[in-house]
Amino acid sequence: MSHLVCYNRLMIIETDMKNKNETTDFIVTTTSGTRWAATGTSPANVRENFWMRSPSVIAKVEAGRLFTHEEDAELKREKLEEMCR
Repeated sequence: MSHLVCYNRLMIIETDMKNKNETTDFIVTTTSGTRWAATGTSPANVRENFWMRSPSVIAKVEAGRLFTHEEDAELKREKLEEMCR
C-alpha cells in the first residue's frame, strides 16, 4: 500500500508542475555526444536552464522524447520502488 501512496503523491506533484508551465520535451545533445532529456517552454528556455549551465557544452537542442512513453513509465515505476523502500 505504501508504494501506491508514494506513487500517487509523485504523480500529483508531476501533474501540477506540468500544468503550471506548458512544457515540451526536448533532447539536449552535448559536444561529447551524450544525449539528455529535458523539458522546457522553448529550446532557448532549455538552453538557459540546462543543468550544466555552460552554453559551450550544448551542441544542439531538438524537440522530442529521449524515451518512449512505455520506457518512461517503466523507469518512473522503478525509481518510485527504490524511493519507497
